[in-house]
Amino acid sequence: MTASASSVTTPSALSRFYHPPFVGAFGFIAVLGIVPLMHSLLSLVMHAFSKDYETLVSILIGAVAIGMVIYGSLRNSETLGTWLGFVAAHLVWTGWIELSFRFNPQSMNMGPLIIDGERILSASLLFVQATVGLLLATLPFFIFNRDTRCNAFLWIQRAVRFDAGKPAPAADRNFARITFLEVLYVIWFCYAVSLFLVDKRFLGAHHPITYVAGFGLIMWTFYLLIRLSQFTRIMAAVRYAVPTAGIFWTSIEIAHEWGLYDEFWSKPLEYGLEMSIVLGAFVLAVVLAVIMPRRRTAVATATPQN
Repeated sequence: MTASASSVTTPSALSRFYHPPFVGAFGFIAVLGIVPLMHSLLSLVMHAFSKDYETLVSILIGAVAIGMVIYGSLRNSETLGTWLGFVAAHLVWTGWIELSFRFNPQSMNMGPLIIDGERILSASLLFVQATVGLLLATLPFFIFNRDTRCNAFLWIQRAVRFDAGKPAPAADRNFARITFLEVLYVIWFCYAVSLFLVDKRFLGAHHPITYVAGFGLIMWTFYLLIRLSQFTRIMAAVRYAVPTAGIFWTSIEIAHEWGLYDEFWSKPLEYGLEMSIVLGAFVLAVVLAVIMPRRRTAVATATPQN
């Protein structure tokens, strides 16, 4: 073994975290942590800017996100592309969807949906809910895509005996674009599920089916976390954590409708300490996740890896 290889494999204070289950844990914390941070960003923008400037701010946030995707696509790096695509998708959802969907309700003086004196959904969320038809119309493109790595989509392909062909090799995959679209669709789909579950016109937060769905989503999350704990590659773990965190967050949203907790991430100015802890955990998980693939790759040059 060469001296350079020996220096790479020398144990360090962080080396114990470069193996399962920590690989999956850091990926999950990073993916989950950005969700409350984006809610806080939305609240801060709404607090800091008047309604006259919200649209401009939303356009700028989305434009920055698209720039990140373009940059990540041009670099064609799995690590950089995955992270930029992941963050950009959340910024686009916050800037071009959540903030932009406030524009028409404000112009029309639309109020929230109220049933039996209970506030169900805000006007902007009603606009989000109305996009479910577009979601379902475009979803088959991703389900029957040969390059999909989603286990649910692959199961559907097998169930209907659809042969999508051989996926493109990893070197030819645009990780920024793929991650961006997958994260965006996971957010969109999970949003749609939660909105229809808590809407009394369909089920309602206290409907028996909603209770079953809420607890079922938690059990599904635990199953996915068990699988995630076996990952050895951090970038693969991050992408697998996207639907895992999305499913878990849907159950969190439903639990809020049950009145089990207060959404402190929607009130960052009131819960500065709590959001600082969330931000710190997110940054720490991302930093460790960024370091991890380099260490794993370096080790792989000295010793065989499965």
